[in-house]
Amino acid sequence: MSLYKRGNTWWIDVGHRGRRVRRSTGTGDRERARVVHDTFRAELHRLKPDSGTFHGAIKAWRKLKSRNAADGYRLDKLETLYPDRPLHLVTAESLAAKLPATSAGTYNRYANLVTAVLSLAKKNGWIDATPRIERKSTTPGRLRWLTRDEWRELRKHLPEHQRAMATFALATGLRQANVLRLEWSQIDLKRRVAWIHADQAKNRRAIAIPLSREAMRVLAGQKGQHAQWVFPYQGRAIQEIKTGWKDATEKAGLKGFTWHGLRHTWASWHVMAGTPLEVLQKLGGWSSITMVLHYAKLDPGYLRQWADNAKPKTVARRVTQIGGL
Repeated sequence: MSLYKRGNTWWIDVGHRGRRVRRSTGTGDRERARVVHDTFRAELHRLKPDSGTFHGAIKAWRKLKSRNAADGYRLDKLETLYPDRPLHLVTAESLAAKLPATSAGTYNRYANLVTAVLSLAKKNGWIDATPRIERKSTTPGRLRWLTRDEWRELRKHLPEHQRAMATFALATGLRQANVLRLEWSQIDLKRRVAWIHADQAKNRRAIAIPLSREAMRVLAGQKGQHAQWVFPYQGRAIQEIKTGWKDATEKAGLKGFTWHGLRHTWASWHVMAGTPLEVLQKLGGWSSITMVLHYAKLDPGYLRQWADNAKPKTVARRVTQIGGL
């Protein structure tokens, strides 16, 4: 019998169609572990030969159509966090325990992605039912954006490589994934434009980004660091923003401020400087004007120039003399 003990818990280790399958029985009692083992072996034998594995289902979902950069990153992370196993053994409980939960929104995005992958597996006949992953409740939060002084304080504490990326994000409004994986082939310095390909954009449409003087200054400082990546770190593309950002925000008194807040700040500064919302929509690559309307309410200061317009207009009467009258 393929049972072994790890600590106080019995584990199963069996071979199945050329693979090693391991799982915990969840008990330290040998007799109960034997029952779990026998049930598990019976389930394996009922498993369809073509059912495949969880990582195989992810691969199939990737191939179905091109995925954007954000989905690609999440799928890579899922394959790291959730060890491969036959689809028949993928449960809602085991998935929920492994999904990133830095926030309810992040957890739900991963849950939605997993559901899409498993729905394709069900459609292909690899599993009979899709595990139902409970979503976490979210509440509408306030948009958090930085003042000029807050940005200067944050910038001071950021590691050098993150300082350049954050400055560029604040100058362009680009999302984190687009900045981290930006390539020199996407930059035209002469025309002062960058572009995000359709498969890298959230709404699946290519975006042309006009580069401001500040963005050009950042790019000038990045020239020569890497042949492919605009913002490399130790010779390769950065996969994730972690400790350095967290430490910097805490030192700057901005605990909890996220990288995406830079995009909110960029949009807020634009609106307060008078950029029309329809222009901001195009600059930010939003698919609908509705997506940018809430930025207009962040600070009424930029509206003050029109605050006195609500007054009756005086119309001067013109008297025309005709003849000698």
